Amino acid sequence: MKIIEGVKFALARLSTQRCICSNSSMHRLDMMLEKVGLKPYFEPHIFSAKDLGPDRVKPKPDIFLHAAKQFDVSPQKVLVIEDSVHGIHGAAAAGMRVVGFTGASHTYPSHADRLTEAGAETVIARMTDLPAVVAALGEWADAV
Repeated sequence: MKIIEGVKFALARLSTQRCICSNSSMHRLDMMLEKVGLKPYFEPHIFSAKDLGPDRVKPKPDIFLHAAKQFDVSPQKVLVIEDSVHGIHGAAAAGMRVVGFTGASHTYPSHADRLTEAGAETVIARMTDLPAVVAALGEWADAV
């Protein structure tokens, strides 16, 4: 297990509140985030859908709605970065904007197309592109 290149760069340039919403257990999330040094960027806002109940995991929107509630923000104001079709379905069902990510080790040739078809507004392959995409999506939202 290793950190995805560019994640710390992106996190350092984003001033927005952030969290992790995962189908992984809290034990596994804690272990992975500690190992790659990302836990301080997200704690205490690390959420496991399994803690909400076995029937509330992605692609259901429950974990995303739970996170929005923790921040007291409307789902329409949330931008989700997701690398799975199930996750994109869940975030879109929650009424959130979604950016797909194909830079992880489990990426396959048609991954970007699948994420777009699932509802991602755009797809990035490098985390270093995330701050510019967030800025552009924010400007576009303000213009609408």
